Amino acid sequence: MFEPAQKQRWDPIEGFRPSLSSGVAQRELRNWSLIALGALAIAGVFALLLAISRIPGADKLFPWPVAFYEKSLIIHVVFSFVVWFLAAAITLMQIATYRLSEGKPSLPSMGRTALALMAISFLGLAIPAFMDRGLPSINNYIPAITDPIYYNSLLLIAFASILMATRAITNMLNRTGPLEPIGASGLASAVVVFVAIAAFAVSWNRLGGMPVSAAENEDLFWAGGHILQFLNTSVMIGAWVLLGGRAFGKPMIAPKTVMIALGVNTLLAVGGFALLFIEVSFSAEERVLFTHYQYALAPAPIFIGLLAAIVLLRTPVNDGEPARAARVALALSLALFFSGGFLGIFVDGTDTRTPAHYHGVIGAVNLAVMSFMVLFVLPILERGLVKWKAIRIAFWLYGLGQLLHSLGLFVAGGYGAPRKVAGTAPNFDEIINWTGHLGIGVGGVIAVIGGIMFIWITGRRLIQRTH
Repeated sequence: MFEPAQKQRWDPIEGFRPSLSSGVAQRELRNWSLIALGALAIAGVFALLLAISRIPGADKLFPWPVAFYEKSLIIHVVFSFVVWFLAAAITLMQIATYRLSEGKPSLPSMGRTALALMAISFLGLAIPAFMDRGLPSINNYIPAITDPIYYNSLLLIAFASILMATRAITNMLNRTGPLEPIGASGLASAVVVFVAIAAFAVSWNRLGGMPVSAAENEDLFWAGGHILQFLNTSVMIGAWVLLGGRAFGKPMIAPKTVMIALGVNTLLAVGGFALLFIEVSFSAEERVLFTHYQYALAPAPIFIGLLAAIVLLRTPVNDGEPARAARVALALSLALFFSGGFLGIFVDGTDTRTPAHYHGVIGAVNLAVMSFMVLFVLPILERGLVKWKAIRIAFWLYGLGQLLHSLGLFVAGGYGAPRKVAGTAPNFDEIINWTGHLGIGVGGVIAVIGGIMFIWITGRRLIQRTH
């Protein structure tokens, strides 16, 4: 019987190469990747400005605008937790679009228009931080500055997301190529984008105009912000599946199982939209309803995460540096997700145990997206890494740093440290409380170093010219 000279290996990337090999597809994927990295970089710049503005005497060196600290915090959060995740989801939508159409997508101009809108929005989001107008609103999900420039920039992001989601769904309806878990993750993200933006639109209409206070911003972004979290879980599941494929050289979880999980997650997102029509708008009852609906986020990622953890413990890693990097990233992302979820059992919304929970879970999504870019996007763009030690170190630093940061927040919150305030918890002289605050600072610094390394390594590969 004929046998190949070398053992044939399954590869989660090779099937996508033909569909994404054209110059148009390559440029679009590269541009969206740069948009995503740019969002992280801008978030880092504003984090640095936050630190500088708090240095004693800094106000004498530079005429900082009114409420610059709060406004910079808002810009940092929006770029790191909204734009970054949306850009990652849009990247998945683009990959799905080209795969489903076998490289010849319908509505090709939508991609160029969406890119332009997203790029313009960057400037509009950042400008209000340097202007002496508009009030900072440290509300949940999408904190805001009460300035028309800021809200119009958010609208540009919404339009860009809708265009890419529309294109992905249109190509699904007319598909000629296969539907696989990574593509399904992009399609699930497209549906969630529509549902979340529809919820924002309903809330905006009920407010009767542009918000002028923190309370109105809380009302505007509460429902849609909850629903938008289903986007993060859809993206994370798709990234986990890719990491498993790269780590083990075979499908980590049966594709049909992944499809079902993504389908359930998407249906639950749609169910979240229905909550808008049950209680009185912006009432305490509606707020509680959405708060409890956060548990609907759990089933799909917990199910896929547990299956992935079992495979991770039982299956030897595939040969090669990419497989080792994928295994590290998958293990750390799973650890962050489950630790963050466990900490969420104890939150009460008033102290830093709440950010301890979401920093863990969001850290898991972050690490999944970061590794997806390194282990899928760069190779597809023929810009894959040659040396892998540095990126593995970046994954370790970010993952362990974020874990230490979350645990520190949890310990400090247990002693009463208030959230969204720079102060410490009472009884700061107690060793455990002091250790918790130390963990917040040290863990945060370690995670930031890992993030900077990721941006530097990935950004260089994306910017460099290829032969």
